[in-house]
Amino acid sequence: MGFALRTAQFSSPNVVGLLPGTDPALADQAIVLGAHLDGYGFGQAVDGDPIYNGTLDNAAYVALIVHLMEMRASEGYARPVIVALWTGEEKGVHGSEWFVEHPTIPLKQIAANINLDQLRPIFPLELMTVHARTDTTLGADATAIATARGIRVQDDPEPERNLLRRSDHWSFLQAGIPAINFVFGYEPGSRSEEIYRQWYRTGYHRPQDDVAQLMDWQAAADFNGFFYALVDRVANQSEAPAWQAGSKLRQSAGNDNN
Repeated sequence: MGFALRTAQFSSPNVVGLLPGTDPALADQAIVLGAHLDGYGFGQAVDGDPIYNGTLDNAAYVALIVHLMEMRASEGYARPVIVALWTGEEKGVHGSEWFVEHPTIPLKQIAANINLDQLRPIFPLELMTVHARTDTTLGADATAIATARGIRVQDDPEPERNLLRRSDHWSFLQAGIPAINFVFGYEPGSRSEEIYRQWYRTGYHRPQDDVAQLMDWQAAADFNGFFYALVDRVANQSEAPAWQAGSKLRQSAGNDNN
């Protein structure tokens, strides 16, 4: 038995836009709002359906960022906001890595990344996992907003799944830029955990991740409101996001910009 090895090269663009800031003094502190636009497209059919729609992974959160920019286009924020819709995330966060290596503005002028991925609004949003929660001031910002909205926060309860490193915020953390990402949390043994586990068996990277799937629309609205408030706070407050003293992620970052 023999093996044949083939290589191929593909190109796929990121989509990047800029909403200029309103405060010239904060012009060198851009906030990147990111979500990945790639999915699995056509694949092996499941129940006769070969289209891997990627509604929650991650089209819904691309749409959320676009919608926020449409709402704030005329008013803006104090800091510049870079909208970054990444390609190549499913194949290894290639789009965000490329951006960090070839930024559209000097990397030192990027103050933070707020990433939207791994979000599943399929049960009530009562508990939220916040990646890198204690590593940067973004964690404190997110905690304050979530608490005010009746949402408890936690660190990753399943670090063995390596979710911290499996989406585009990781590219920024590795470059020394504060970044944050979120996952809907659940209590062990709860109905929410049952729904979450079932989705990963029947919806994750499958055609069933489409607009017809069962969703908790109130949970989706609760997260959207949280996200709007977080962006407003981070993009407008006087102090730029920063690393917390003693962060192990900061110590391992390849380039500290703060």
